[in-house]
Amino acid sequence: MATSKEIEKELTLALNEIGEIKPWYDSDIKDWVFAHPLYPVECGGVTREEVIEKYPLYLQEFITQRIDQNLDPLVEKKTKGHGGYRKGA
Repeated sequence: MATSKEIEKELTLALNEIGEIKPWYDSDIKDWVFAHPLYPVECGGVTREEVIEKYPLYLQEFITQRIDQNLDPLVEKKTKGHGGYRKGA
């Protein structure tokens, strides 16, 4: 089970890796969206501000599941070597 200290450490590192959250408008779905290639987390919303506010929460949930090893092996393989703290790195 992931501790809040572990999650906070990983989340801080992830947000630093991602940098500024700059949502874009997707006219196909008529929503603002944001995704980053280092993490398989996507977020959408009615406004840019909503996406900027929600993305860290979605990322935190992904990090929690990753630490608890609740991810599908294909998802973990896709992100292996990208994003987050890794022992020995």
